Amino acid sequence: MAAYECSLQGIIQGEKQKKAVIDRILGIAGNNSMFDLYEHEIVFTPTVQTPIGPARNDDVILRLVSRIENEQQISLKHRQWYLSMQGNPEPQRGRSVIVRPNTRVQLGGDVFRYMKSLGYSYSFEVVRRGQLFAYEKLLKITISQLYKVKTKVDISTAYLFQPEDMWLVEVTSIPITQEHVSQMATQLQKFKVLMNGIIDLEYVDNRALQNKISYS
Repeated sequence: MAAYECSLQGIIQGEKQKKAVIDRILGIAGNNSMFDLYEHEIVFTPTVQTPIGPARNDDVILRLVSRIENEQQISLKHRQWYLSMQGNPEPQRGRSVIVRPNTRVQLGGDVFRYMKSLGYSYSFEVVRRGQLFAYEKLLKITISQLYKVKTKVDISTAYLFQPEDMWLVEVTSIPITQEHVSQMATQLQKFKVLMNGIIDLEYVDNRALQNKISYS
């Protein structure tokens, strides 16, 4: 059965607003709801390009994602990897949140050999660092900045490639079935109202979140 996620996004500018957002989230979710966020995401695209035409729209991006929980896990050998396939966001249809299919499975063994066996090749990678919050076992809130790496798959060479005083805020639901999308969208709207006056959490145009592959 396909899993879906609902989400909203916002931008923080400056340490003062960031502190206000964190204080508000902790006031809503509790002081024990905050965790460090340190993730490595590697994006893969099909090794063989689909010829230009309608069939190319069926090509999908695959992502390997791992969470870094200690210094030992900076090494690739000590990671737990997940394979993630995000579908394109659904048309808005009057909804006020982003809705997209998202399949995520745990992997073991040589994940890079596995990706090669699927017919996929390395495209690019990012590191995401910041804070993670859990709210009522329904929502995940992240406040993060994105980093590039100077040396392929070596996160010790990561460097910030966005303004230092800017953070992305994402509020994402737990995986749900399609029939629960409307109910979860309501939960996100309630959370948005709780954050009013501190940050504007918005619906992002689904055209900006398409997973179209740009073959070089």
